[in-house]
Amino acid sequence: MSNKSINKRLALIFALMISTVNTAWAQGVTITNSDGDAMTGMVVYLHGASSHQPNDNAIREPIEIHQNNKQFTPYITVIQKGYELQFVNDDDITHHIYSASGPKRFSFKLRKDNAQQAMLFDQVGHISMGCNIHDWMSGHLLVVDTPYFGVTDTNGFIDFESVPPGQYQVVIWHPQLLSQDNLVTVESQWPLAQALTITVDAPMADIPSQQSLDDFEFLEGY
Repeated sequence: MSNKSINKRLALIFALMISTVNTAWAQGVTITNSDGDAMTGMVVYLHGASSHQPNDNAIREPIEIHQNNKQFTPYITVIQKGYELQFVNDDDITHHIYSASGPKRFSFKLRKDNAQQAMLFDQVGHISMGCNIHDWMSGHLLVVDTPYFGVTDTNGFIDFESVPPGQYQVVIWHPQLLSQDNLVTVESQWPLAQALTITVDAPMADIPSQQSLDDFEFLEGY
């Protein structure tokens, strides 16, 4: 084979590689604020006619919320409707976890030494959580009716894979987002022709401090 033919073949392979990378990257969404800064830790999910189709690759079990250093970790968890969630106490003290609001109400104690509590969530909605013993602790759970969801990384980016073609609402949600129902929606056709950047104009409230003002444990009756 001549050098000319080899160069043509290499150029074709390189072009195909670039095309594949661009196509994969195009299925991602970047969330920025009005100043153009990346918005980290934002829940993003797709809602549409095809969003109820099963996608075995969308969720990796077990899904867990930990109580670690007297904090909910992670602060925000998103889960698909119908999936089980594990609450895990990593601390060497007792926690009394409860739902402050939302479609599923619960209250239970998690004693020290890696105590766990499993729970199934079969209704969509936002559930805010607290601890009856440590009143500064707060966490949030969002249950969605779609397998296409996630949380933005430090670059404000989230990647979606294997999304069926169709019209979707791209929903951006955060408990501190100061908008109606704490969310912003944008209509988009999938697959994306190019990478999508969404600017959120609504302001964000500060995340509450996740630590006690004094070192005191009230454990009477626990």
